[in-house]
Amino acid sequence: MQSTTMLPGFERLLEVCRSRAHPLKLEPPLPSGRSVEASVAGQPMDPQLAAVHARTGYLWVRDEFCLFPERHARRPDLHRVNAHWRKEWVEPFGSLLVFGKDDRLAYCYATVPALVDERGLQPVVWVDVYEALYAVPVASCVDHFFDTYARYLEIAPSAVGDEDEDGEDTPPLRAFPWSASEVIARDRELVKRVRAGHFDFLMMANAQAREWVEKVGASVRR
Repeated sequence: MQSTTMLPGFERLLEVCRSRAHPLKLEPPLPSGRSVEASVAGQPMDPQLAAVHARTGYLWVRDEFCLFPERHARRPDLHRVNAHWRKEWVEPFGSLLVFGKDDRLAYCYATVPALVDERGLQPVVWVDVYEALYAVPVASCVDHFFDTYARYLEIAPSAVGDEDEDGEDTPPLRAFPWSASEVIARDRELVKRVRAGHFDFLMMANAQAREWVEKVGASVRR
């Protein structure tokens, strides 16, 4: 069985960005002489997320998402963001562990500690904070999230936005996860959990989300 701290999906994402000349910022971990902390605002740190933070202090993929640094003096970091999140949102959303966000909007990516598997890995959800709060599943674990995103970028149009009339960059006309359902459905462990209803408690407020996730669960490739 593959070690939970190996990150082939993370490596694939970096390679896809580089091969497609997709703007990427990857910074080394801040020198601190300590290991990644075992918990975040009262929730257990996912081992794959900890492995990512042991390798990079900051990850930004233009027009797609950024990964919160574990600790940072100036940027929003994993611990401060989640301490605020616990106070801001009611359950079951308050117990999510938010680790990243959309590059341009407030949509978030989070692990679900309540759904930890037998390996100690937490699945990943995309969270909409704009209306009635809800979340949809996008990966069975953190590294599979990176692998799924890499595969999504491989088949997507150029990620570099066009310029509008004022010369400002505009984001590409696509959106993860809604335009990545076929790629997400390749994650067989995620589909198995979707079919078992494990994520239903995070989608009750949004009929469109429930309908989309049902299609993901039905479209797994044999």
